[in-house]
Amino acid sequence: MVDEILVGCRFYWEADSLTEKMVLELSGLSSENPAAGGDKVLGSSKNAINLRQAAPTRVKFSPVTIKIVATTNKDLYQWYANCNKNEGGQSDWTSNRKASSISVYDQAGTMKARWELLNSYPTKYEGPKLEAGANDVANETITLVHEGIKRVL
Repeated sequence: MVDEILVGCRFYWEADSLTEKMVLELSGLSSENPAAGGDKVLGSSKNAINLRQAAPTRVKFSPVTIKIVATTNKDLYQWYANCNKNEGGQSDWTSNRKASSISVYDQAGTMKARWELLNSYPTKYEGPKLEAGANDVANETITLVHEGIKRVL
């Protein structure tokens, strides 16, 4: 039996209390564990023997960028504002972190894959690009940092 192929156009993002969004685009869902000394010679010893050794280091997570259709609802901006107040260190990002997830669906609307972002919070907010002659919908973009990715489905 062949596993079902996932398509990149049937997906959804949500976070605690932030649901019912129309998502245009999502990128940056990646993690990496760079190897210490991975492609380098660490030293040379007697008889010109080079030492190479790759050892795991700490996992790094890329920020996730989400472009969402803008509406009159301000909850995305409010989340960003609550996490990033510039009042002499009075930001409340620690208590405003949210569990968020990305789900991919098949043609019947059944969830076939899901990734969870642990303790995510927005570090960047972009409002819409407005242009008088454009025929696109307005959108908002947020960039999330997080403490880990788990594929749960």
